[in-house]
Amino acid sequence: MSEDRTNPVSSQEELMRRLKAIGADLWGNLPDGGTPYSAAGTEEDEDTGTARNGESRNGNQAAGDKKQPETAKRESRAEAGLDRLWVTADETVEWTEALLWDTPRDGLTSQKKWSFYHRLAPRVLAGDTEAYAEVLTTLNPLGDLTEYVSGMVLRTPDQERVECAFECQEDDLRKRGRDYLGALSLRIARDLMAALPVSEVKVTGRMNQEEKVNVTFRREQLLKKKMAFLVPADFVEECGGRIQP
Repeated sequence: MSEDRTNPVSSQEELMRRLKAIGADLWGNLPDGGTPYSAAGTEEDEDTGTARNGESRNGNQAAGDKKQPETAKRESRAEAGLDRLWVTADETVEWTEALLWDTPRDGLTSQKKWSFYHRLAPRVLAGDTEAYAEVLTTLNPLGDLTEYVSGMVLRTPDQERVECAFECQEDDLRKRGRDYLGALSLRIARDLMAALPVSEVKVTGRMNQEEKVNVTFRREQLLKKKMAFLVPADFVEECGGRIQP
């Protein structure tokens, strides 16, 4: 969906400035204590795990991309996708192993991706929120969820917490209501906890400036849960969250 890049450290500062501008544009004045990121229209490079932008925030496709009508994009996603969206999640990054070993031990992770983990592991395990930012920017853990939202911003206010604010897709919200809000919120939390060793993830969803879901998932609340048997909207409320479709 965009140009290939290796996301060198030297370009990270400029990238973060651009992403901060996108986040501020979408959500206005954000609270202090973290930097906003955008996850709009991205995919992961198979070899390096580097996030690659495919669209600008307003939905215009990158130069050279083949135009795909929005209707075709929406039709390409099976309606049943939301029915199982929260059941699967990204593989957990084993940051302690990445700290100890400079080559992957699982036989599955590419060396380039593992080298990225190994380089960031000391800072991630120390709770460095700037390292968290680099992980989120590079791995783009929510990139495959962008078709379910109209916009999305991530923040890392402190070493124990990641926050995600998204703008709802109007059609999904109208058709699926609580099911949509619950499924997406739970999947977001699972993917962010898989990427970073945080204790909790706060998720808020809005539609036309009106809050539709607000929940903070704690890691221990998700442990040993049989996801296939959960009703996400009910689980959101069980975790102390609020849903107002």
